[in-house]
Amino acid sequence: MYSGNLGLVIATGILLGLAGVVAMMGSLLIANIRAGTRARDVAEQARSDARQKMLASSVQDLRPLIGATPDAADIRFDIQLPSEAVHVFAIKAELCELLAKVAAHAARVMSAGATLQVSARVECGHAVVHWRDLDADDVRPPLARFFDALDAASQASARVCERIASSHGGRIYSAPHADGALGLTLRLPLHGAVAGA
Repeated sequence: MYSGNLGLVIATGILLGLAGVVAMMGSLLIANIRAGTRARDVAEQARSDARQKMLASSVQDLRPLIGATPDAADIRFDIQLPSEAVHVFAIKAELCELLAKVAAHAARVMSAGATLQVSARVECGHAVVHWRDLDADDVRPPLARFFDALDAASQASARVCERIASSHGGRIYSAPHADGALGLTLRLPLHGAVAGA
């Protein structure tokens, strides 16, 4: 009698254990199916975003976009552009937003009456735009500290500029000019061909 009850208890324990394992495997299977569905949805959204970005993008010559940099009341602009087109494949509105945010940051942090030099060139398969404060006394002027600025407006603008540059296959960063003073540099891949000197 005792051994019969013991066998029943053991059998019941085994069945309960198996039921728990089956339930756990079922919940893992359901979780995996849901995760797979979410991953497919995310991948499809990424493909859709990439298609929309391709449709919204077109070949842009950076020169007129830079030349249209809005004048700020307190600073002057010295625009230096090459004679040849500087073509990138990009969304025009986003590039204009990036250029405007850099100009607005410059107007906030540069001294009244100072000159912001904006130059463009082709270098090693990239379009390169460089901003520098011609009147800065410091080798690391406030213009170059865009990405570690303390105020919220500059931080938000810097993040937007980084996102736009990155989404176009490029980057924006603090970099020195030949004279050693730091400024800001935007580097984007050229559309189609090739590096100039």
